Amino acid sequence: MYGRVVIYTHNDDKDELEAKARAGVIPIVTSAPGYISYGVMFFGNTVVSVSAWESEEAAKGADAALGEWVRANSSMQSEQRYTGDFSWLELAPR
Repeated sequence: MYGRVVIYTHNDDKDELEAKARAGVIPIVTSAPGYISYGVMFFGNTVVSVSAWESEEAAKGADAALGEWVRANSSMQSEQRYTGDFSWLELAPR
């Protein structure tokens, strides 16, 4: 499994940004090949996006699609981004 972590800064209203991102980003990730999970954390003017993917190709494809959405729809600027193979990832049994 591959992970994608991106740390952004922004100047948007947090609630407006969150609502816009939920509406625009969730359809992108849930329809992307290899999608496993996606989550976001807000800390002041910092946003941390964390996702898991079945392959490196899927993670990098999602990174490109999500970056395009961010550039077109928000003031968020990518400060750091990581895409790589998980050393381990524990998932709760379903």
